Amino acid sequence: MKEYTVIITYSEELERDVKVYVSLPDNYHNSDKSYPVLYMNDGEILFNDYDGYTGKSWGIMESFKTDPSSPEVVLVGIMSAEVRNNELFPFTFKSRKSDAVFGGKAKDYLDYIVNTLMPVINKKYRVLTTPDKTGILGISVGGVCSMYAATSHSEHFKLFASISSALRPNYNEMVELMEESDFSNINKMYLDVGTNESPNENVSKLYVDTNQTIANILKDKTHPDKIKFELIEGSQHIEEDWDKRFPSIIKYLFN
Repeated sequence: MKEYTVIITYSEELERDVKVYVSLPDNYHNSDKSYPVLYMNDGEILFNDYDGYTGKSWGIMESFKTDPSSPEVVLVGIMSAEVRNNELFPFTFKSRKSDAVFGGKAKDYLDYIVNTLMPVINKKYRVLTTPDKTGILGISVGGVCSMYAATSHSEHFKLFASISSALRPNYNEMVELMEESDFSNINKMYLDVGTNESPNENVSKLYVDTNQTIANILKDKTHPDKIKFELIEGSQHIEEDWDKRFPSIIKYLFN
């Protein structure tokens, strides 16, 4: 992958400027072909260490350089809001430490991608614009948002990936939503969770149980071949571990 570029878009849906990172396939400027697109939540932790909220990036560039067999895909990373929980959780929830309420704006966030960002990407870059060539991926809270997109925006995306999804604050609502939703439009959905997501053993078990439940619902609601769920032994809730499985995830989605 080549170095990424940055564009700034204004979102009426979110009422803020949104920083967007775009990475093109190596051969992009040497060909006239069009490429699939993967929209990625938490864009600030994808390509560099200094923009992210953790001070550590996935190292996406390195993943592609070390695995030349990865499919050629345009990557579009979307920088989170200052309070990322607000835009990535679909349902509101109250803080355990105060009366503050978070979440509830995932639909607005996805509407921004579809109505504002996609037209910019489609015009500026040679991309395949059909839903079957368009994916959305998220980790942790962003993974919950990607799950939600499968219920709300499957006319625009048909490929979904939810990695180490932090379901707890919206778990009951997500279970109900998944059980009520129609997934006939999706082509592929990847979900995973590590067995050591938290230093707290009970929290790690909660991660596993909640993600396993969602995966089982999805397998019951659509053809099992469309759903891939992986329980990753020893994997933690850290960028280094997510980076290790990115090449296999993108191959699953786009091959």
